[in-house]
Amino acid sequence: MTERNAFLFEVAPHHDAGVPAVGHRLSRRHASLYLLLAVLLSAGVILAPLLVTVGISLSEPGAWSGVLSDVHAWQALGNTLLWWVLVLVVCAVGLGLAWLARNAGPLPGRVLRVVLVLPAVVSPLTTGAIFRLLFDTNHHRGLFAALLGSDTPFLGPGWIWMVLGLAFVWQWAGIAFLVFHEALARLPAGLLRMARAFGVRRRRRIWSVVLPALAGPAALAYVFALVAAARVFDLVLMGAPGSMQALVEGGGLFWWRHNDDLGDAGAAALAVLMSLLVAGAASLGLLGLRGRVSWSEPAPPAPPAARGRRLWPLCAVVSGLWLLPFVALLLTSLRKPEAAARSGWWSGGPWTLTSYADAFADDGFTAALGTTFLRAFAVVCVVLLAAVPAAYVLAHEHLLPRRAWRPVLLVSVALAALPPQAFAVPLQRWLSPIGTAPALAIVHAALVIPLAVLVLHNAFVQVPAPMLARDRWELFHVVREARPAVVLAGVLAFVLVWNDAVVGLLLNWPSGDHLPLILLEQARHFMSAASPLAAQAVIATAVPVLVVAVTARRLYRGLTRGVRR
Repeated sequence: MTERNAFLFEVAPHHDAGVPAVGHRLSRRHASLYLLLAVLLSAGVILAPLLVTVGISLSEPGAWSGVLSDVHAWQALGNTLLWWVLVLVVCAVGLGLAWLARNAGPLPGRVLRVVLVLPAVVSPLTTGAIFRLLFDTNHHRGLFAALLGSDTPFLGPGWIWMVLGLAFVWQWAGIAFLVFHEALARLPAGLLRMARAFGVRRRRRIWSVVLPALAGPAALAYVFALVAAARVFDLVLMGAPGSMQALVEGGGLFWWRHNDDLGDAGAAALAVLMSLLVAGAASLGLLGLRGRVSWSEPAPPAPPAARGRRLWPLCAVVSGLWLLPFVALLLTSLRKPEAAARSGWWSGGPWTLTSYADAFADDGFTAALGTTFLRAFAVVCVVLLAAVPAAYVLAHEHLLPRRAWRPVLLVSVALAALPPQAFAVPLQRWLSPIGTAPALAIVHAALVIPLAVLVLHNAFVQVPAPMLARDRWELFHVVREARPAVVLAGVLAFVLVWNDAVVGLLLNWPSGDHLPLILLEQARHFMSAASPLAAQAVIATAVPVLVVAVTARRLYRGLTRGVRR
């Protein structure tokens, strides 16, 4: 290949990555109104308390030096970086599974799409409980200890990292798999054929065609996993025994345990330091958010070749491994509490619905179910009212000053991943006199809005201009075409609020008012309450699973393509 041809080939994917622009009827004055609700909520709940936190951290001269010299604080921050490494592992596993499904054929791909995504709707509390059951070091209760035949600490201190790392990857790799699976199915076949015709080697094709095409999906998967890692909290509280939590706790959990010991200024300094680390990690997601390849509809999949069929057993093994934690949780919930405390879930019956009956007979649990559902529904409404017009404005790059668009997107990414500890203390002070349920819903909505804006913006920029009416109702036409992304943003808001325990804990919210906090109470007597805890976790998981099942088709399109066509 000549140098000229090589150059043309290198720039072809980027030339093809032009983003379709939406209409141009909106003025900058109206654009500011469209941004108003999202800006007010983000500024009032996140930015203003964050600035107050920064001010508190500077109020005492020795606050920063005290934190920077605290060995335990640095250990927690180091653990935060290890959780960030797990984000990269999640993306790598998702890409590997997507490549496996691509080579195995359409049927395994459909099965994996269902099986791998289910853990994403499970509460981190439930995930921690499941993996604690699976990896209990008592061989009478833990499956993997039973396979070794005796009580064992496995890998010593590294055991708990293995358990929680597997739990984190199990829960979030499915989202990365979905994104990459769709992206690989829509690789620009014409460019790949041209590269082969020119004799370009496989490694060069991956670098010049595949990687640019996967930049946007990789950034989206990375941001999703980073948000989960930045807020790792309840997974450690439930999944690690109390004596081992200090080995794996990140900066957020360390802050929650020791903010009184650090003092107001020291706790604020640690929160600011965590925020800077997360903002730096989140900024990497910007590398893939701008350029996107204009996908064409894929050709109907051909029947898998013999090589593809040879991969089916491996796909079956992956599906079985991903379903095993659900089986463990369900069987534990069906055992008598005394039997579940003595032996593992694989030991057999007698089976009973006693734990479920007790859960529904508990007025506090059923009341929390209703309260949490109403709160999650209210948050969905607020998030969509704020995020849809804001994402619409961001899709009109010409409405923002040329130098402001990228910083605005950077702020959105940073706010989406910002740890709640960065603004928890000021919010707690401001909300304590109010103490109403709408206040907690507003906090939840403000935390979800930046992520929803990113999801919606990713879809709005893909709405082809010819489909728009270019009139005052243009926003509604955009929403109609990007309806799958709107559904995705709403489901994300519902699931995140339904499963969240961090915000309630940081704001000292009454435990009986929010469902995850009730589940967390059971962790104090984990083994003796294994069956009742599992039953409550199954009930709590059934609600978001039902929501996802009802919206599955649009949800998949919203996550992978964003638009209807």
